[in-house]
Amino acid sequence: MDDQRLSIAEAAAARAGEEALRAFRTDIGAVRTKRGPHDLVTDTDERVERLVAAELLGAFPDDGLLGEEATSDRASSSGVTWAVDPVDGTWNFAAGIPHWCVVVGCADADGPLAGAICDPVRGELWGAVRGGGGLRLNGAPAPPRPVREVADSTWAAALGRAFREPRWQGLMGRIGPIRITGSLALDLAWTAAGRLDAFAYTCDRRPWDVWAGEIMALEQGLDLREEADARLLAVMPEGWWAMLGLDAERPSAAS
Repeated sequence: MDDQRLSIAEAAAARAGEEALRAFRTDIGAVRTKRGPHDLVTDTDERVERLVAAELLGAFPDDGLLGEEATSDRASSSGVTWAVDPVDGTWNFAAGIPHWCVVVGCADADGPLAGAICDPVRGELWGAVRGGGGLRLNGAPAPPRPVREVADSTWAAALGRAFREPRWQGLMGRIGPIRITGSLALDLAWTAAGRLDAFAYTCDRRPWDVWAGEIMALEQGLDLREEADARLLAVMPEGWWAMLGLDAERPSAAS
């Protein structure tokens, strides 16, 4: 268990959250596009990423770092690499929608190691570390995860073309509402906490988006599935994948 890395991740995410929240309430600075018209970056993203990177690398100078804005990227000599998303949900952030977060996670050769997700608007700091016995909320054990029936479940899902597959179409009418909130990392944290019952996204699975939320889900005993060719990441309670028929044969890429 790596409690020190979790403590540093939580502290860095909390301070970054305070800085980002001040900007959200006053002035986020210039807003620009990156890879496409809906892929935004703000002055706040870049400033906050540099602050987090300085804190992490000051504590662990041999670790590597990957940031969504690539302001402080460096290779690792320790075997551990940090991933930072200074504002996950930048579209919401730039539009004045109070649903976004700061994400700090790290991984080693065995996968996600520790992570913190700060939701400063709600005053919530989620954290988990491999072997740490579950999810933390504001430094204390999170409340027990609710147990719900599939028919009463709420899902975070953004499946794109995967919705054409019979196995996913077959969920309609069997599960409860589907929500797309605009912050993938918060969706993962809330799935780990049980506010959302399941998560299914087609996404690029970039480290800064998923490492922190993945360790939270794993430490909560949830079933995490990946289908690299479909760019699918899914998280749900044990047994649901098979019960819902999601292990059915998928159509071939040529079909």
